[in-house]
Amino acid sequence: MRLPAPIQNYYQRWLSRRLPRSPLVILNQRRIFIFPTGYGFFYLGVASLLFVGGINYENNLVLSLSFLLASLFLVAILHTYQNLSGLGLRNGGSESGYAAESGSLGVTLFSERRDHYCIWLKWEGQAAQQISVPAGTESALWLNLALPRRGRVVAPRMKVESVFPLGLLRTWSYVSLEHYCLAWPTPQASQECPADGGDETVQVVSSGKAGNEEFRGLRSYVAGDSLRRIDWKGYARGTGLNTKLFEDPAGGRLWLNWDALEGVGTEQRLSILCYWVLVLDQQQQPYGLKLPGLTLAPDTGDNHRLRALDALAAYPEFG
Repeated sequence: MRLPAPIQNYYQRWLSRRLPRSPLVILNQRRIFIFPTGYGFFYLGVASLLFVGGINYENNLVLSLSFLLASLFLVAILHTYQNLSGLGLRNGGSESGYAAESGSLGVTLFSERRDHYCIWLKWEGQAAQQISVPAGTESALWLNLALPRRGRVVAPRMKVESVFPLGLLRTWSYVSLEHYCLAWPTPQASQECPADGGDETVQVVSSGKAGNEEFRGLRSYVAGDSLRRIDWKGYARGTGLNTKLFEDPAGGRLWLNWDALEGVGTEQRLSILCYWVLVLDQQQQPYGLKLPGLTLAPDTGDNHRLRALDALAAYPEFG
């Protein structure tokens, strides 16, 4: 049952004050809540009926059984609480995605003193995922995150809960990590490429589409370099993994320019630039990106594409 809006808003404000955002959270008594489950209430009802029946019929065996059940419930409170107590959570990685689709955020769970079993993590509206964290280890978990709009999408409040070991009680906490995922603009096809030529100088590139480029030399391979530019023959000879360098006139490179889309709305500009980033990357054509307050030099490769998409997603809040 959903609470009325005023009560829900007050509850959310109270949670924000009690459980502020942080890049690292360790669950303690202040952060942990505990309450019987439906099965736990049924268990207490059975124990109460046994107690009443034992008194009514003066049966010591039935009374002893009711006391045993009550004692087991009290012990379960301690162990259920300890299953969350001391569990640490911190920011993990992030996987960006396009607006109106989904990305994912990584959460790293760690424990120093005790094991934590059957921990469930979820955001509102998302399916819960289960994980166990042995003492002295770290475990990583990725959670899908809806990206309703372009830009930085901050991680919502996450619910961490468990009913281990007996299912009689549910212990839970809310964790607000200072974590975010970038939502790239939705690509919008455009007939004309909003690009300008570069200056008439010579630049060195490590990957891109072969044409009139001239071989310049080799350098050590960097993750994201095009596999077509790797010196595979040298690698087979045992000289290590190197990338071929070529040079060509910078005028042959393209600068995707914000100002070339004058008169177009901000979000539409970003969507068109995103489309051409993907097209030029697929063609392995060196390209640069000019945005108000940010310039990316012409290059190719996966790293360059991701930098360009992240810049479009973060506009105008670069960094």
